[in-house]
Amino acid sequence: MQMEQLQQELATLRNRVEQQERALSRMQEEQRNRYVDLDERAQEHSRRLNQLEQARPAAQPATPRTPAQPATTNNPAPASQPPAAVLGQGDAGSDRDAYARAYELVPARRFDEAVTAFQNFIRQHPESRLVGNAYYWIGEIYMAQNRTQDAEKMFDAVVRRYPDSFKIADSKYKLGLIYARYGDERKARETMEAIVRDHPREPAADLARAYLQR
Repeated sequence: MQMEQLQQELATLRNRVEQQERALSRMQEEQRNRYVDLDERAQEHSRRLNQLEQARPAAQPATPRTPAQPATTNNPAPASQPPAAVLGQGDAGSDRDAYARAYELVPARRFDEAVTAFQNFIRQHPESRLVGNAYYWIGEIYMAQNRTQDAEKMFDAVVRRYPDSFKIADSKYKLGLIYARYGDERKARETMEAIVRDHPREPAADLARAYLQR
């Protein structure tokens, strides 16, 4: 009788543990999705702000009108290109999950694992719009590890290859700090000035202004 009671209690405890594990798994999944949603919304917001800035009409001198060219029917009109935001989004489910799992390793300071996870993400989801963010976080990890030249390559990759990334201004700011670390103050200040000019509403612009006012 006592053995049966112990077995029942053990079964009850196991059931509770399984329930708690399932609940914890759901909470972790929700947290990952919440972070990626926030990251993507911020990236989209930044992209729209940049589009509005670029769409502002600039004052231009009047130019004489040229006669309209006659319409031709021999050559079809070129196909319109899809909006840039639509290109390179990748698989919305799998790439978001892979990115979130890699990012979770950063605040946990599991840096080597995080670098490997981000590198795998870049290789497996090359068309994802989060690829630029992945390069940025690899650069941040390299900075924390004092691998300055490796970090420079990562931030430079964001700037050169992913100009629409939400991390573009942050990457430029990190490059400015790296130039200062190299002792190239002129290039560092030029980089900070470019951030203030090109990304005035980004948080990195506030950091750049503070650097310039030192």
